[in-house]
Amino acid sequence: TAQNPDVYFQSRETVNPYYDAVPSILKEEMRKFAELTGREYAPVKYFGAPDAEKVIVVMGSGVETAAETAAFLSENGEKTGVLQVTLYRPFPADDFLATLPATVKSIAVLDRTKEPGASGEPMYQDVMITLMEAVSGRRLTAMPVIVGGRYGLSSKEFTPAMVKAVFDNLGAESPKNHFTVGIIDDVGHTSLDVDSNFTLDESDWTQALFYGLGADGTVGANKNSIKIIGENTELSAQGYFVYDSKKSGAKTVSHL
Repeated sequence: TAQNPDVYFQSRETVNPYYDAVPSILKEEMRKFAELTGREYAPVKYFGAPDAEKVIVVMGSGVETAAETAAFLSENGEKTGVLQVTLYRPFPADDFLATLPATVKSIAVLDRTKEPGASGEPMYQDVMITLMEAVSGRRLTAMPVIVGGRYGLSSKEFTPAMVKAVFDNLGAESPKNHFTVGIIDDVGHTSLDVDSNFTLDESDWTQALFYGLGADGTVGANKNSIKIIGENTELSAQGYFVYDSKKSGAKTVSHL
């Protein structure tokens, strides 16, 4: 069909109730999924100390690294936590506010994207608006300190040491905003200092590194190894594979 702007944008407003209904529908489907599989999901999930004062907000696979690091730091006296956003659009503001610890004093929102010229990356803006509206609507009595940062760009590593750097920044008297972690910025100096010697307790881990040449089968063999170990043992398995666009003959690295 063809529609003129007056009709089209009138109809665009009619979709609002459908977007508003998404979080409750998703939660019900996640509940059904949990009954079938035992794996529980939620639009927003929290990991860490119940009385956390420093919280990282993040999406995707970086949550696991951040959550394990927060747990390690909490065991050593720091009040840290991680808020995982699973539903990004429509942004689940009510679930976010209900899940965020009431004790929080400072928040770091990590985006895995870079938007030059913007006032902040997308999820940082969403979190900022959610909290500002909660304060203006008197759902929150005080506004925590909020900073935003970028991580994992170009598939850079996201390590426990980088997570600790983000938490350390939140504990600073004037936390750096619009920072990067994992990319060393010696031009604009936006990057956080990372203590490369910091690690979690890895005493019960088995880690291996395989070097190969593109097309020699090393990456494929190691991907199969990870699947075999993960499916046939009690171990949790993870693999990360590094190779570039030069294809055959270039160096490959397999992390298991």
